Order: sequence, then C-alpha cells, then structure tokens
Amino acid sequence: KQRLLIARALLHRPRVLFLDEPTRGLDPGVARDIRALVACLKEEGVTVFLTTHYMEEADRLCDRVAIINNGRIVALDTPAKLKQNIGKADASLEDVFLTLTGRELAARSVLS
Repeated sequence: KQRLLIARALLHRPRVLFLDEPTRGLDPGVARDIRALVACLKEEGVTVFLTTHYMEEADRLCDRVAIINNGRIVALDTPAKLKQNIGKADASLEDVFLTLTGRELAARSVLS
C-alpha cells in the first residue's frame, strides 16, 4: 500500500515531494528500495520533505534536519553539524535528538 501511495505521488513528476514516514511498517527490503528512490529523486533535483522517526534514515537521506520537540523546532542544520554541536565525538543523529529533547536523561533513569 505504501509503495502504491508513493507511486501515485510521483505520477506527475513533482518538483517538491512531501513524504510522511514513507518506510514506517515496511519490511527491510522495501524500506531500502524506498530510501534508494528518495536518494535518486534528490539527485534529479526534486526537493523532498521527509518526516521520519528513524534517525539513521534522516542522517543518510537528508541535507538538512529539523529536530522537533513538542511542536517546536529546537534545531535545524546539517546532520554533521547537529552531531558536532552536541560535543560527542561519535554522536549519532539519535544522540542529537535525545539530547535536544531531554529524553537522554529519561532513558538513563529508566535503565537505572
């Protein structure tokens, strides 16, 4: 169903495409195909707005990332700069999200 929705969105060869959680609930093979499609569209000059909770996906596909917490943008930059700004040498985009939303501390207390 998700692939059909994306195919319909591409029929008119849009210059701007909005994709809301395009790989949510998909098996790994189909999700990989959709990520490859997004990368190809990007190379063709299509502007893709992608919402995702999968930080690795955002890191791999996006030129710029906005971190949203409680409906507000708390950070907007390239993935590399976002990771650099939190001061951890081996930071992931997930680390950035958890640090900026204050959830890093909550995760630690649950594990304690």
